[in-house]
Amino acid sequence: MFRNGSRRDHDTGPAPEALRLVKVSKSYGTADNAVTALDGVTLGLARGTFTAVMGPSGSGKSTLLQCAAGLDRPDSGIVQVDGKELTGGGEAELTKFRRGRIGFVFQQYNLLETLTVAQNTVLPLKLAGQRVDRRRAREILTAVGLGDRLGHRPDQLSGGQRQRVAIARALVTEPRVIFADEPTGALDTRSAREVLALLRQAVRVHGRTVVMVTHDPVAASYADSVLFLADGRLAGRLDAPTADAVAERLAHLGDDTTAGV
Repeated sequence: MFRNGSRRDHDTGPAPEALRLVKVSKSYGTADNAVTALDGVTLGLARGTFTAVMGPSGSGKSTLLQCAAGLDRPDSGIVQVDGKELTGGGEAELTKFRRGRIGFVFQQYNLLETLTVAQNTVLPLKLAGQRVDRRRAREILTAVGLGDRLGHRPDQLSGGQRQRVAIARALVTEPRVIFADEPTGALDTRSAREVLALLRQAVRVHGRTVVMVTHDPVAASYADSVLFLADGRLAGRLDAPTADAVAERLAHLGDDTTAGV
C-alpha cells in the first residue's frame, strides 16, 4: 500500500509502546454537577497493533480517544504517544506533534467539500508546512481504490469512498498512531468491511498502530484486541476477538469490572 523507508523511519526510532496512559482522569461540568468521563485509566498499547475500544454510551470511549490523541487535555494523569508526553508543553507544540505523528479518521469523514480527493488527501502536509509529494499521494489513493477519483469532490463520492479518502489523508503523513472514531458508523456493511480491511492492512503490512472506538462487535472483530470501558474505567480486555465473543462480553459488561486488562 505504502512505501517504506520514509523520513520517519530514519529518525530516533519509534518508542516500544505506541500509546501509554497513566492514571488519566477527565471530568466535565462544574464541581456540583461534575460528570467523570475517565477515572484513573492506565493502559499501554504496543506498536503495530490494532485495538478496538468499546463500552456502553457514556462509558468514556470518545473521551479516552480525544485525550489519547491530544484533542482534549485530561484533568490529571500522563498521556504518551510514541514515547512523547502530550500532557506537557504548549498548544503550538502539541499541534505540531499531532500533525506529524498522529492520524485521524472520523465517522463523518471531515472532508472539505470545495477540495478534490487529491487536495483533501494532502491537506495535512500543507497545514504542517511540509513538502507535498503528489506522486506518493496518488500511490496512497490508488492503494485505497481511488486512483480514478483524484479530481472528484466529496459530493461525487459514496460514503465508503469518502471514508477511504479520510484514511488516505490520515496516512499521508506516515503517522505512528491512527485514531479512528466510529469509522464505519455511517457506512453500509460492504463499505464498512472494506474500510476495516484497509485499517488492518495499515497495521499488518506497514506497522502502523490503530486505536478505534466502535459500538459494532463485527468491526471490533477486525482488531487484535478489544478494550472495554464502563463508567470511565477499564472493564476488561479480549484478545483475538470474534464478533460473538465481543457481543457476549458487552452483554455482561459491568458484572466484573476487575477483569484483567
